[in-house]
Amino acid sequence: MNAKLYAASVDYEKLTQAVYQSILAQEGVDGIKVDHDVGIAGKSGVEHQVDVSWQFRQATVEHHVLIECKNYSSAISLEKVRNFYAVLQDIGNCQGLMVTRTGFQSGVVKFAEYYGIGLKLLREPTDEDWEGRVKNIAVKIHAVALATSPDKCPQVTSILGLETDEEVAQLSADFESGKFSMPDGPSMVYVDSKGVPITDELRWWLPEQLSGDGCTEGGPFEKTIELEDHYLELKSDDGGSRRVKVSGVKIIYYYETIDVREFTIAGAEVVEAILKDFGSGEIEHVHRNKG
Repeated sequence: MNAKLYAASVDYEKLTQAVYQSILAQEGVDGIKVDHDVGIAGKSGVEHQVDVSWQFRQATVEHHVLIECKNYSSAISLEKVRNFYAVLQDIGNCQGLMVTRTGFQSGVVKFAEYYGIGLKLLREPTDEDWEGRVKNIAVKIHAVALATSPDKCPQVTSILGLETDEEVAQLSADFESGKFSMPDGPSMVYVDSKGVPITDELRWWLPEQLSGDGCTEGGPFEKTIELEDHYLELKSDDGGSRRVKVSGVKIIYYYETIDVREFTIAGAEVVEAILKDFGSGEIEHVHRNKG
């Protein structure tokens, strides 16, 4: 065998190894490692080279699954399957699978069925394999985000939790006289009763409050959020401060499109190989290209 054919055969064996490792993982079988190119001694004392294998313990008995890989361009002959059967008999307590790209000659299926040898096709998918399945998927991403343009930026109104008419009148007088001013802007935060910040800055806090609203393009939308133990720290020009309780906020906002992208996921590029049962033609596993 020349170097290129040998390398292709080894790659095919490693693909088989990866496929069955994936199958075991999907079936939730933990702790079993699928090996490549191992030597296993038979009852005769002869060591047999096995392309792919794994072992498991059942009823205190060690069992093997042995796979013979044939990266051939023509159908596998009965002679090849007979030789593999002899290896299985010598090793014992094992299940045999023969994997190839093309198929098997006449008589192989009957022999393999009688002696319990699985015959599998492992190869790139063809047009026939895609029949009844979705081959290509067109994807359109329409990204919508909270609008920040000057004419559509969010408007936040703090609802003050003043309890008496006197408190309302006093605060109004303080605002009118300029003694205190209401904090605003994207860096504003809400504090607790001791003046310790309990929210992020408004620029970060606000999108979190609106997440999950559906992000439908357009507006204006309105949302009122109730708050407990939230306060605003009012500042005065002379360095003084005053905390005012906030019972909630009313937000008027818009959503706008920021990006639209379209692309197609081609199944032929995503799927590296399929595993089919040779007898039934059933696809047993789809191996995806991780590249």
